[in-house]
Amino acid sequence: MRTIFLILIIFFILAQKHAYTEPKIIKKISEIENFTFDFEQLINDKKETGNCIISFNNKMICKYDETGKLIVSNGKTLLIKNKSSNFVNTYKTENTYFKYFLNKEFLITKIEGNIIEKDQNFLLPINDKSNQLNIFFDKNNYLIKGWETIDLYGNKVKSNIVVKNINQKLSDNIFNLNLYN
Repeated sequence: MRTIFLILIIFFILAQKHAYTEPKIIKKISEIENFTFDFEQLINDKKETGNCIISFNNKMICKYDETGKLIVSNGKTLLIKNKSSNFVNTYKTENTYFKYFLNKEFLITKIEGNIIEKDQNFLLPINDKSNQLNIFFDKNNYLIKGWETIDLYGNKVKSNIVVKNINQKLSDNIFNLNLYN
């Protein structure tokens, strides 16, 4: 009987901890319209670095340091341009894993009841028929800290980010794909 009581207490404490964490993450995301960050990305042990701006209206722009690669989403279309070849690929944003963290409302609905405590992070696993994405949140400030996924070519991709600015004044023009074609 004592063992059952102890298990129930531990379960209750863990449930309370998550009940306390999820509202803090949701509150933090709710307050953010956009954020800039530096990233380090590992694709099959190949490291790339750069910086991005994410606007929670499905828009983003990322510039890679070494390769000059550019990724831009205007909310509907995702453009990937490699500087070395000057070749441009476009995809519907909704067909990429970016759709999961470029839409604040979607992200908030996924957080509710799904946060897992893992090491120094909180983990949000998102699975659907075509994508699996693990988003990590910092335990101290509840900001997005990075993500892991499998890319279009079957490569494991891990991105670690350091948020630099939140809610900057942005010109919507920076997400205009015509500037980068």
